[in-house]
Amino acid sequence: YNPAGKVTKEQLATFLVRVLGKDADAKAKTGNDSTVTDWAQGYVALALELKLLPAGDGGKFNGQANATRDLLLTGAYEAKQQYVSPGKVSVTEAKATGAQKVTVTFNKPVDTDKAKIALKKGTSDVVTTTKFADDKKSAVLTLTDVKISNGEYTVNVTGLDAANTDKTTASFTGQDEVLTKIDFVNAGDTIAYADKTIVKVKASNQYGENATTNAGSYNVYTSAASFTKITKDNDGTLLITLNTANPNTTQGVSVIPVTIVNNDSHITATKNFKLGTQPILTKLELGAARYSVGTTLNGKGENVKFDLVLFDQYGGTISYDSLINAKVYSKENTNTSKLFGDTTLIWNDYISTTDVKTEFEDNGNDIPQVKISLLQDIDKAAEYNFTVFNQAATATGKISVKSAKVANKVVIGDLNDVIAAGDLNVYVPIIAYDAAGNELSIDDLTSEQNRKRISINVSGVSGQSIATIQDSGEHRGTIKLDKISPNSKGAVSVTAIIATANASSTSTKTYTVQDARVPDHFNVVTDPAKAALPSATVAVELAVIDQYGKKLDDAHFTDSQGNNVESGGNVYRVTVSSSTYDQDGKVFTDPTNAKLGLKLNDFINSPAVFGKGESYGDFKKFNAEFTLFTSSTADAGSRIQFVATITKNGTEISKITRSVTVAQITDDLTYSVNAVPTLFNLSDSGSVVGTTYGNGQTITADDLKDVTKSQVFAREVKVSAKNAAGDIVKVPSGTITAITTSNNAAAKVALVNGKAYVLGNKVGTATLNVSYKTIKNEIKTATVAVTTKNDALAVDKVAADSTMTIGTAGGNAFINPALKVTDNYGKEYEKDAAQKANGVLGVTFAASNYSTGIKNVTINPYGDIAVTGSGTFDLTITSPNGKSDVVAVTVTATP
Repeated sequence: YNPAGKVTKEQLATFLVRVLGKDADAKAKTGNDSTVTDWAQGYVALALELKLLPAGDGGKFNGQANATRDLLLTGAYEAKQQYVSPGKVSVTEAKATGAQKVTVTFNKPVDTDKAKIALKKGTSDVVTTTKFADDKKSAVLTLTDVKISNGEYTVNVTGLDAANTDKTTASFTGQDEVLTKIDFVNAGDTIAYADKTIVKVKASNQYGENATTNAGSYNVYTSAASFTKITKDNDGTLLITLNTANPNTTQGVSVIPVTIVNNDSHITATKNFKLGTQPILTKLELGAARYSVGTTLNGKGENVKFDLVLFDQYGGTISYDSLINAKVYSKENTNTSKLFGDTTLIWNDYISTTDVKTEFEDNGNDIPQVKISLLQDIDKAAEYNFTVFNQAATATGKISVKSAKVANKVVIGDLNDVIAAGDLNVYVPIIAYDAAGNELSIDDLTSEQNRKRISINVSGVSGQSIATIQDSGEHRGTIKLDKISPNSKGAVSVTAIIATANASSTSTKTYTVQDARVPDHFNVVTDPAKAALPSATVAVELAVIDQYGKKLDDAHFTDSQGNNVESGGNVYRVTVSSSTYDQDGKVFTDPTNAKLGLKLNDFINSPAVFGKGESYGDFKKFNAEFTLFTSSTADAGSRIQFVATITKNGTEISKITRSVTVAQITDDLTYSVNAVPTLFNLSDSGSVVGTTYGNGQTITADDLKDVTKSQVFAREVKVSAKNAAGDIVKVPSGTITAITTSNNAAAKVALVNGKAYVLGNKVGTATLNVSYKTIKNEIKTATVAVTTKNDALAVDKVAADSTMTIGTAGGNAFINPALKVTDNYGKEYEKDAAQKANGVLGVTFAASNYSTGIKNVTINPYGDIAVTGSGTFDLTITSPNGKSDVVAVTVTATP
């Protein structure tokens, strides 16, 4: 022991390893470095493995040399990064680090396979996704539906071993996102002379990230050039598109002033750009990889996309439209030569061109992107490098491939949404506790006693000063605010009071009224297949999403202050159009939809405009399923394009395009018969009984067991197709031409109205032989195995629409709420099929929680509902084994 003596490198290595508690690991290692003493061989080997110290020249550590100060500093730093403190795991901090991000830190690494982190605002759950850091000492929660707003948030960690865990919660105060500044982020002060020149703008929030405010929240002003549109790129950067090539501008001479104004905060930014000459492609950069599934390509049909950021000689961004369509400048605009060359991708590592497909396309914001799709499964897991080039600009990238209850205390809950100007029917949560501090259930909270006991006062709501707790319907147990003031920036206050001899409790929440809801973007609910055979139909469903991330059914007119106005002001519309193209990509007209068409319920005229006061209805009508269809006479290779656009005062805010192409006889289609789930031995079970499903409407047990007469209990056998890129190709009804079974005792089959069905008969197995017609009019056959079991049939799930509206004349409990009953074999019975199967399923109905206007409700075994009065009640649907669902029913004179 010599505190004043020199320390050798091998001694320093030993010290650092022991600090990390890895003495036993070091003793188990061996080494053969001749410059290291025998006793230190294991310590040095482990220190090098942990990268605590660097290896010496020539692979020799030189362990007996004196340790220098720089080695002590760097070694101590590396050891500190890897040091795990003793004791229990604790949450040390939670804080907002972005508009939709919360960072949670721990005092030591946690088991990320076990740890589950939940976020609440007040008492409301906030949906998040979790990503742990590589060192497992922190995690980032990303909010999926909403942004962080004013209020108290709590993080709770569960799933860890309780014996080794201490503090599991942390709280922080959230703040509304605030726009703090706007900056122009173009590389230089000069922009190109082009009909589509992109100017990039960064709008920053208090976290320094791109603000989430929608592009429609900004106005752009310019002169000489003309403003085309403003959109938001995938990374949140604002993209201002200008036309700088017009009669008012001169190359190399003009100055283009650009001003951008945020309409809410009135923060502005202005910059004068010099106008240069036509753009010259000088640089190409790849954006981050966006895999269709996970972080790698796992197999055929998956894809990865990269944005292609193309820079001109001024550092400006070249748009996709310019890349494809821009022509070399000529005084009379007669030059037809393309300004830019074709973009090409080459592989630096060998990968067969039959295994991958490369496409260059618009990323939706007029920025080029490359899409790389796997056409085949790859037999070698690896990273494949590629180079993209256009003219002199190149960029390299890589893809990864894988082979009693009385309320004594009341609390107003937290909304998981904002209150916006002009909102109708806002529901505020309320929580009540009994004398023992137990939270009341919804049934207890909405009892007559507690509803009278809790008084609700409101302000800031048009024509309403008091409210009651809703005792029925979808929002049972909440406070309903009928109509919010049309003026933004005001306040809504809700106060709940218990004032009795033995209990006194008051809770007040005040909410700032936000700008009226306006459309911001689309969410894709149902993405259509990209191709279809003649006579097939393809569904596409979108939803209009407002600036707060919620589905928007009602359009508003707004003024510049964000107020909801009855007329005038900003007009928001959603326009749907369809275009038909022949095999060569040329537009052709099809006014009678003889070949290709688009419909919403019934046929629509293209374009169709949705919005406030529009002939096709409000956004709610748009938020439904459209059908793209092909007829039997549709030409091979032709396509129909569906385009939905959100505009503000005619300026595009968001746009989405989908196309369906009619498959060609030359397409390499792969057909397969879909697997058939396990069948129930229906015919042999003895459980089938005849059913009366309406007045004078019956079906016998024999008919239910005969697949040629009834398909209620049968499974449909379907054929599906995919093209070489792995895309689904929709096939029409009638594709199957014949079906037979190898064992009639186990499974019976029938072809009915162009559809194939199989019905379980007795326990056993069978092979179904299916004949189908291909696009080439060839008749091919395929087989699929089926198994019939005798496990007793039971209801596994009952599901229905959460709400329904009927008239005072009544309705039907099977039909109106789109009732779907699923049995334990996974077979679904919907609407009238559930009616006919109910002799076996045994679903029953009950009505409860009548509002004051409802006098009486009766429901017969067929599901027919008779109502006396109007108002609301709850319809409860229950199976014999206790599966149930509740539908909030509204009864009106004019449904």
